[in-house]
Amino acid sequence: MRREYLVGFALIVAGLWPLPAAAQKYAAIFNFGDSLADAGNLVADGIPDYLATARLPYGMTYFGYPTGRVSDGRLVVDFIAQELGLPLLPPSKARNATFHHGANFAITGATALDTSYFVAKGLGKTVWNSGSLHTQLKWFQDMKPSICNSPKECRDLFRRSLFIVGEFGGNDYAAALGAFLPVQKVHTFVPHIVDSIGKGIEVLVS
Repeated sequence: MRREYLVGFALIVAGLWPLPAAAQKYAAIFNFGDSLADAGNLVADGIPDYLATARLPYGMTYFGYPTGRVSDGRLVVDFIAQELGLPLLPPSKARNATFHHGANFAITGATALDTSYFVAKGLGKTVWNSGSLHTQLKWFQDMKPSICNSPKECRDLFRRSLFIVGEFGGNDYAAALGAFLPVQKVHTFVPHIVDSIGKGIEVLVS
């Protein structure tokens, strides 16, 4: 499993390496994920004072103020967008934002599995799911009419778009471990999480 992850990472890096050529190919980026990629969806209605991310040092090294990112500056997806010559992706829940160059659907607390899975496992009280992968895919579907006017226009745009899915799974495991389930029991979550991510990707490429 570890070798597969390394190979996958190497392929991603290799795919991004010829940046000048890639910059000419991509018209937009659509990003899905959890807190590692959230650009402000969790706090689209304002950053509550009780959130740690509402205070410095969050945002201090680039933006100069908290943006809802769980970072003191930019995220990996921000660097990718800039290297490809695209603007930083607005969070999909942002008001008065333009999404013709893409959108960031990632949100802090996101899981690969839907909440119903955890409730069925008796983990409804330990999971905090602000928007699972499949919920984010629904947000994407709902946004389509605002960024393209016809199926053909959507196909043309998405054919020239970069779709980033991940990171997912960390919060799924955290919910199980937070309920003090034995590690062996947590291992049984793995195929369900992998299957959920796989199905999500199939929805995007179909």
